[in-house]
Amino acid sequence: MNSRRTTFSASAPLRAIAITALCLWMAGCLGKEERDEEDTASTAGDATSDASTGSGDAADTTTGDTGGSDAGGGLAAVYEPVCGNGKPACPSGTFCTSGVCAPESGTDDKTALRDPTKDNTATTEAINLDCVGVGIDEVLKDLPKDKKVVMWGRVDRFGGGGITTNIEVAVFEASKFHPEACAGIEDPEDAQACFRDDSKVGTPLAKTTSIAPEKATEAGLDVKAKFAAEQECNKGVHLECPAGFVCDKVDGFPKCVANHGLYAIENVPANTPLVVRTRALNPNDPNGWHDSYTFGVVLLTTHLDAKGEGNQPTKYKDQDTYRMNPTIVGEGQWQLVPSTIGVVGGIYEGDGVIGGRIRDCGTSSRRSWPIVDARVGFGHPPEGLSYFNDNELDPVPSKNRVTTNIIGRYAAVGVPPGPNRVAVTGRIGGKTEVLGTGDVFVIPNSLVIVSLPGLVPYNNK
Repeated sequence: MNSRRTTFSASAPLRAIAITALCLWMAGCLGKEERDEEDTASTAGDATSDASTGSGDAADTTTGDTGGSDAGGGLAAVYEPVCGNGKPACPSGTFCTSGVCAPESGTDDKTALRDPTKDNTATTEAINLDCVGVGIDEVLKDLPKDKKVVMWGRVDRFGGGGITTNIEVAVFEASKFHPEACAGIEDPEDAQACFRDDSKVGTPLAKTTSIAPEKATEAGLDVKAKFAAEQECNKGVHLECPAGFVCDKVDGFPKCVANHGLYAIENVPANTPLVVRTRALNPNDPNGWHDSYTFGVVLLTTHLDAKGEGNQPTKYKDQDTYRMNPTIVGEGQWQLVPSTIGVVGGIYEGDGVIGGRIRDCGTSSRRSWPIVDARVGFGHPPEGLSYFNDNELDPVPSKNRVTTNIIGRYAAVGVPPGPNRVAVTGRIGGKTEVLGTGDVFVIPNSLVIVSLPGLVPYNNK
């Protein structure tokens, strides 16, 4: 990779407004279209305006936003709006919302839901926007604060690469995770070492290492499944395969094949905003894994796993468990995306990637489903923005696609490090609507996951 940006700095005094920052960091503003006036004072950047329950992740992670000013602490480096409040007008084809020049939807966009229970096929069910104005502080106010659960799942993989074993999974309390502590380090290697130093960014609540799916039974992480390893399975119905296996095509037939490492962490606080980091323990791993961060994770006790065989690992059957699949990305995908979409020279040393999936709010009878034909904009633009083909197991950038695919996926490559803001739009009722906004801290040479606005994504793997 090239070397271009080697420094970054927080745009506000560090740790000065932690509560406001977490509200923004995890926010998913969802509702009717909002446009900030370009030449008058606006509320762009106001953490308490327009925030709603939001989230999700690139790997079917249950997350939420905080939407209120009393969320309880978090990221202290704050994004500085680039539009509104007397700042320059947005370029043609975009409009200002929450301090971001967000993309107008195209007249041919058909923003809609896809049904993940039926291999992401089209559905007549409407996009649900009921999480408008509901922040995580409101969601959590009546839930127990001292509840502990078992967090478990598989380490998902964005794009190609080997099986995700020997990956460290670490859980941080969001209010005590401070990547901005490593701001201002000029040397890229020194900066990355700082971000990987838990004495600098925050001490994990707990961490573990992922194991091979073939060792699931021995470790008690096996889950009863319809089919066994290497047996033929039903296309797209991955949960019918053993834990860590997916239903993929082999010699022209769908079979259960090993694909992901497994993990479990006991005594993780529920109803608490978390950050989950994945990274390779072996620096010489041939997959070249990049550190990856899933922001805004909340293990809600209202959405614990159904108890019993087939829903939980053998070791934790009938206990309080919560399946959460963090994501990691390998060097192959890190190089593939920019080269495919024409980013000359690839991702510069010191820049990062923002990726995620766009989902709706869900309903009382279903979880949050992916939104197709949504568009994503950024406060500090990336070198390139990629949307993908519809192959969930082998996502390849589509140069002709300008909206999210049937699983709501996007990736922004070559993003400058530091505070940034994401805004999502879609075409609903014949006009552009804001589907969510959320703040993030981009960490050099790492993938950071920002998915919104759905609170409880559907797990299909």
